Amino acid sequence: MTTTQAATGTDVRDFAETGRAAASSREAGAARAESSGSSLVVLLQTAARERAGRARLALGAAALALLGLIFCGNLRQFLHVWSNDDNYSHGFLVPLISLYFANQAAARGPLKIEGGVAIGVVLLVVSVLGRLATIVVPVGFAGDLSFVLGLTGLCALAFGRRALRRFAFALFFLVFMIPLPVALYAAVATPLQLWVSQVASSILNAVGVPVLCEGNMMTLPGNIRMFVAEACSGMRQLTGFLALTAAVAYLSPRPPWYRAVVVLSAAPIALTANLARVVVTGVIMYGLDPSYAEGTFHTLEGLLLMALGLGMLRAECAVLDLLAAPTAAIEPATRTRPAPI
Repeated sequence: MTTTQAATGTDVRDFAETGRAAASSREAGAARAESSGSSLVVLLQTAARERAGRARLALGAAALALLGLIFCGNLRQFLHVWSNDDNYSHGFLVPLISLYFANQAAARGPLKIEGGVAIGVVLLVVSVLGRLATIVVPVGFAGDLSFVLGLTGLCALAFGRRALRRFAFALFFLVFMIPLPVALYAAVATPLQLWVSQVASSILNAVGVPVLCEGNMMTLPGNIRMFVAEACSGMRQLTGFLALTAAVAYLSPRPPWYRAVVVLSAAPIALTANLARVVVTGVIMYGLDPSYAEGTFHTLEGLLLMALGLGMLRAECAVLDLLAAPTAAIEPATRTRPAPI
C-alpha cells in the first residue's frame, strides 16, 4: 500500500466518523427538542412521519375546517356570551385548560395510531346532523353539544380509537364552555335566589341585623332595600366551581371516591361562598354605608369571598388527603434512542 492510498483510507475513515458524529448530534438535538416541546406537537410530528399518519392528519384538517364552517354561528355565539355574560366569562379559559389536559394526556407515552376511522366518521355525521336539526328546532344548546361531539369524532379520525380514551377528559371538559339553555338556567337560578334571600335574612336577624324578607327583596332599617338579583343567585359560582373541582379531581392521584367527593362538593362550596357574600353585603349596608355595597367595592367583595370558596376547597382536599393515600401517578414515558454504532 502506498503512502497516498494510506492517506486516502485515513481520510475516508475520518469522514465516516465525522458523519456518524454529526448524525448522533442531530439525533440528540431532536431528542432534546422533543423533550422540551409540547407533547401534542411531538404526537403530530410522529404521525406525520408515516404516509398513513399524514393521510389521517390531512383528513382531520379537512374535517376541522368543515366543522368550523358548519358551526361558525355557534362559535360566534360562544364569543358573544363569554364577552357579555359574567356567568360564562370563564368560557375563554376552558379551551386553553382543555388543551393543557390534552397535552398532559399525550405526555403519558407513545400513542399507537390505529383504527377509529369508522367511529370518527359516525361521530362527525351525528354532529353535523345535530347542527342541521337546530335549523328546524332552534335549540342552541344542542348545536353546541354537537360541536363538542364533532371534535371528539375529529380526534378519533386523526389519531385513532385509542386516542378517544386517552383524551376523553380533555374533550369532556369543553362542556363547561357551553352556556346553559335560558329555560334551564332560570329554572335553577330562581329557586336559588329565593333560598339565598331567606337564609341570608335568617342569618342577619340572628346576628342582630333586622331584616324583612319578601321574596328576593330584603328590607333593612332606614328603608334600605337589598335586592338579591339573578347574578347573586350563586349560579356563577356554581358553574365556576364545577369546572374547578372537575379539574382538581382529574389532576389528583387519588382513588375514585376521593375524586367523586371533590366534584360533589362544588355545589355546597359555591352556595356557601355566595351566601356569605349576601350576608356580608347586608352587614355593610346596615353598619357602614349602602354605597360600599355597589360598584367597585361590590366587585372586590365578590373576589374576596371567591377566595373563601377556594380556601374551603383547599381545606376539604387537606382533610381528604388524610383519609386517602395517593395512587400511582402516571408519568410521561421517557424517550430512549439507540446509541450510535
